[in-house]
This record gives sequence, structure tokens and C-alpha cells, in this order.
Amino acid sequence: MRKLVYIFLSVLSFIELKAQDIHFSQFYMAPLTQNPAMAGALSTSEVNFNYKNQWNNVTSPYKTFALSAMMRVGKYKKDKAHWALGLNFFNDQSGDGKLITTNGNFTLALQIPINRYNKLGLGLQSGFGQVRINFSEFQWGSQYGNGAYDPNQISGEASATNQFGYLDFSSGIVWTYNKTAGNLKTSNNQFNKGSFGFSVFHINQPLYSFVSSGDKLNLKYVLHGNYIYSFEDTKFAINPGFMYYRQGPAQQILIGTMVRYNILPESKYTGAFNGGGVYLGAYVRAKDAVVLATMFEFSNITLGFSYDINTSSLRTASNGKGGLEFSLRIVGQSKGKRFK
Repeated sequence: MRKLVYIFLSVLSFIELKAQDIHFSQFYMAPLTQNPAMAGALSTSEVNFNYKNQWNNVTSPYKTFALSAMMRVGKYKKDKAHWALGLNFFNDQSGDGKLITTNGNFTLALQIPINRYNKLGLGLQSGFGQVRINFSEFQWGSQYGNGAYDPNQISGEASATNQFGYLDFSSGIVWTYNKTAGNLKTSNNQFNKGSFGFSVFHINQPLYSFVSSGDKLNLKYVLHGNYIYSFEDTKFAINPGFMYYRQGPAQQILIGTMVRYNILPESKYTGAFNGGGVYLGAYVRAKDAVVLATMFEFSNITLGFSYDINTSSLRTASNGKGGLEFSLRIVGQSKGKRFK
């Protein structure tokens, strides 16, 4: 019965969610997957790595990893507009048929200061994607006879290519706010900054099919926000965030917060050492999962861990088990300057 429930839910998922993009529960640690305008928005340079492994309990695990790097170019002045470049790559392997999606993109962004604390960022992204599948991993009804499966039996299914490629274009806009930008640090727990953005992926709606059916990759609309605010004269800060996307008939809402506890002091005057802290919190992915999350921050290096606890109808097959996710962020900064 458990397997029958899973098969039924998998078929429904394929119908509703075919040709949908990857997603990370730690969206705040995958900036270029979220919005091209994030390049150069929050730091001088930044490298991010993300890995997700999910649904080990019900089928071949879905594995996704992504790598991105971005940096500002030219001489940086806080009151002048500046350009930024970014590169990002991801690979996703889904299910028993080993559906593998590989995608690489180049990003160009312009960050425009509005005033001392506010900036507006505009980003363009272009790249190439490839999708592959191993049809030999599938079993068809026509290959069953006398109650047994015969892999040598012809399936009778229409022939199809096992891979295809496509060009991809995306764009986005983001507002960033940093109340303490350029100010002298007066405490070891001083945060009042965040971002809010909107992006559109697959603007060109590339063809997306193994059988030349004319199907196209749906536009994906993303709305996201993240903020961190310190409580005065304490070691605590609150870090709420949300992400919403819609792609064709599918949508996802992820909202929650983490609390940061300051554990290491930072350099008040030179900013050579950014201090350290521990984050702990939870997010809710509507009608799907509860995400438990933590991060460990040490100077310019941040490690993130999260686990999705499934709450949807799939929990019958998954026993509530979802996905384990790991992320790493390394942030560069101009020597002797804490705020960018």
C-alpha cells in the first residue's frame, strides 16, 4: 500500500510540477539562484556552495548541488554606481530515471546608490542548460507478461532523444538597505540591514521536451526578502526572511525566521575580523514541509544546515522525512572596511 500511495503521488507531482526549477530551503544562501540582481549587492565578493539530498526514504534520492561566485568590478566608491559580475552552476539528479539537469549562467549587475543607506540593483543573466534522462531505468506496462517483468521486451513507447539543450535568459531587481553602512562600529552586535527583490527567470521561455512536443519552460517569478536586526545592548539579533515563486501551475511559499546569538567579538575600528555568531530557527514551506535551520558564522565564513520535515500528503510514504541541506558562504571584503 505504501508503494502504491507513493506511485500515485509521484504521478500527480509529475503532472503538476513538470519542468519546474530546483529550489533550496536555504534560499538566503543561494543568491544568484534567487535573483541575478544580487550580484555585488551585499558584498565585494562572495562564493556560495549548496547541496541538497531529499526523499531517501521513498525512492532514489533527489540530489542537487550549486556553486556560484560573484564580485564587484572596477574601483568601488560607496556613493557611485558600480558593476558586478557573477557565475553560477547547478546540477540536479531526480528519481529512478536519473533525470539530470545541468545549468550554467553568467550574470551582469549594476548597483545604484540611492542615498547613504539604500541601493537599487539591476541584474541580467544568460546561460545554457542541458537535460538528460536514462530511459533504460524505466519499466513499462507492455514489458510485463505472465505476472513477470521482462526487460528485453519492447516497450512500444514512442522513440525520444535522451537529452536536449536550451539557452536561458533571466533578469531581476533588488533593493538593499544597510543602516550602519559606513558608520564606526560601536558594539559587537550591530545589525540593521536587509534586502527585498523581484526576479523573472526563463524570459525567453526555451523549448523543453524530449519528444519535440513544443513544450516550453515556464516563466518563473520570484519575490524574496531577508532582514537582520539586532536588539540593543544584547547579544541577540532576529533574522526573518521569505521567498515566493510561481512557475506555471506551481507555486511555493517559504517564510520563517532565525535568531542570531553573538559569540565572538569583532574589530570595532578596523573591521579586519567580523566576529562570529550562531543562528537557529525554522521556516514553513506552505502545504509541504517545516524546515529546521541553523548557521555557524565565523568572520567571513558561514556554514548552514537545514532539514525538511515533510508535512504534505507524501508523508505517508516518507514517514515525514524530507531533505538534508548544506551550504557554505565565503565573503570577501575590502581591507580595513567592515561595511560595504
